[in-house]
Amino acid sequence: MSRRNQMKLPPDITTVLFDMDGVLIDTSVAVHDAYTDWAVANDLDPEVVLAGVHGRRTVEVAAAFGFEDVEAEADRVEKAIADRARSEHGIEPVCALYRSLERGRFAVATSARRETALTNLRVLELEPPEVLVTGQDVENGKPEPDPYLLAARRLGVPTGQCVVIEDAPAGIEAGKAAGCLVLALLTNHDRDELAAADMVLAPDDLADVFRKLTD
Repeated sequence: MSRRNQMKLPPDITTVLFDMDGVLIDTSVAVHDAYTDWAVANDLDPEVVLAGVHGRRTVEVAAAFGFEDVEAEADRVEKAIADRARSEHGIEPVCALYRSLERGRFAVATSARRETALTNLRVLELEPPEVLVTGQDVENGKPEPDPYLLAARRLGVPTGQCVVIEDAPAGIEAGKAAGCLVLALLTNHDRDELAAADMVLAPDDLADVFRKLTD
């Protein structure tokens, strides 16, 4: 199959499921700084903490380091990320796609908490989607398929008609396990790390791939 054909969506794809961090907004600096401060405050090795945070819910990170009140720790980290993210910028080709889609034809499924997700959308000046699935809405976060299964179910669309836009291996695994087509963006990981996705591309290539959904 040629690269040109690989960069086209199958005809049965009707719906887009967006991740948030690293897809709609580049929060990599905010996440790095917030978790580093949290690690230092709790006598943890920042490098060890940072190695396991991308795509995971904050409550899962807190639990992995033995905290009993994971909700309180998650609140601290999420607030720090949200405060820092106010100065972050959107990934414009993805935000442009988001704005161009009809309501009910897309959702956001993020590991972040609802307050953080809504703050990010306000920073980006994006209207909240009809369906917003956060880390608080599912029992199991990514790489389990729960977030994308729930998003598709709330939209009333079979997962086989959905394309997931992700940037991290855990999210790719979640989307594939849910039965979705998965497109990975080259924002925070190398191409080799995203090889499990159905398509891997730079954000600037999105418009051509999604032309059939936006025309």
